[in-house]
Amino acid sequence: MEGMRRALGLPPLDYDIDARLIEIAYGEWEGLTLPEIEARNAGVLRRRERDKWDFAPPSGESYQQLAIRIGDWYRSLDSDAVVTAHGGGMRALMALLKILPEEEATYAQIEQGIVYVFADGKLSRYA
Repeated sequence: MEGMRRALGLPPLDYDIDARLIEIAYGEWEGLTLPEIEARNAGVLRRRERDKWDFAPPSGESYQQLAIRIGDWYRSLDSDAVVTAHGGGMRALMALLKILPEEEATYAQIEQGIVYVFADGKLSRYA
């Protein structure tokens, strides 16, 4: 965040950290690879693929639950904002803003080093 703020000519340390922007919680799956998850519970990834929006890993959260948290943050904005966040939150925001349908948003490709601008109900990307 500080490097980005410097590049934008903004005071580097003048920002807040908001816990509502943390990445989706994977619960018992944190730190595991997909093959490790499948080895622990055969068929679980197929079940997840059938309804990725509503599926929550054990002790984790679903995209739907994440969207509630991200939506609360989004509604709290009272001006334009420069934000750094994780892909899960961006996918949830895409669904909340009706940029993509919920299930489609869960598969949206989020790339590193790209600036995503949410404005006027649209999403623009800048490399």
